[in-house]
This record gives sequence, C-alpha cells and structure tokens, in this order.
Amino acid sequence: MSKKRLFFGLVPEQGIRDQLIEVAKSFPIVKGVRPISNDNLHITLLFLGDVEENVRKCLEKKVIQTFIQIFTVRLDLYGYFKTSQAMWLGSASCPGELTRLVKHLKSIGVQSGVKFDDRPHKPHVTLFRNVSSADFPNVPISINWNVHEFHLLESVPDGKTTRYNKIATYRLMDE
Repeated sequence: MSKKRLFFGLVPEQGIRDQLIEVAKSFPIVKGVRPISNDNLHITLLFLGDVEENVRKCLEKKVIQTFIQIFTVRLDLYGYFKTSQAMWLGSASCPGELTRLVKHLKSIGVQSGVKFDDRPHKPHVTLFRNVSSADFPNVPISINWNVHEFHLLESVPDGKTTRYNKIATYRLMDE
C-alpha cells in the first residue's frame, strides 16, 4: 500500500501571504539564501509523517468531527531554530482555540494509530531555511491572521524543493 507524507496545517489566504512576503523582504540579505516559496508558507499544526491510505481515510473521517471556533493568530515574534537553521515568524502567545485544535488533532492521530513527535506546539511560519545564524530586521512586526479553516496537506518532493498539496480542507465554526 502506498504512503503519503502528511501534515495538518494552516495556509494563509492571499492578504496574509502578501504580508508575510513583505516581512521576508525586510530581512537582511544573506548570500545564497532564498525565502521559502510563497506557495509553501504555512503553520504546521501536526506533522503525521508517512501515512498509509487506510489510516488517512480514518483520520479524515474523525477530523470531520472537529468543533473549534474561528480564531486569530497574531504573528509578532521573530525566531530562529538553530538545529534546522530556519528563520521564522511566530506568535508570542498561542490562542486558546489553536491550542485546542492541536490537542484535538493529536488525539485523532493517536486514535488512528499515527506515531508522531509530541513536542509542544510552537506556532510559526518558516520564512527562510539553511541560514547559519539569525539576523532579524530592526522593525516590529504584527500580522493578525484570522483563521477560518485548516487543511490536511501532502508534502511532495519536487526537484530541489518540496511542494504542499491540499488533500482536504476543514472549516472552523463561526461564532
């Protein structure tokens, strides 16, 4: 049976994507480092890894039972992961609904037999990879991202890069 490399994530609508692109342009230029592809900007909610089709179908059936309210993520923090050499834009505080959504997805993953890294969730959008040291713009940042939906995404190798294909979209509840 074939496996797909899957994760749940938030994908910004065009207005938020445009703001993220502008923020990336404000970073000091590092020779040989390019920003993440505009189409790949996202916040990972839960990385599932290589998943069999029958497990994916089980996940999809259970995720339909997600009853989380629409929420706003405020991106207001620059950061750097030294191990993965990634510069990112994140949130100083995680909204309660986002925390509930991640816990819910982890619970569904466990029920479906998916093994995943259970590190605490740190909402962030990776802007650059392969950066040997952090050098941030000297500009305060604040992007309010109103989240109305989340996605099941497939990570597909594409030459020297990766592209993310939406497999399914799940709407959050209006208030």
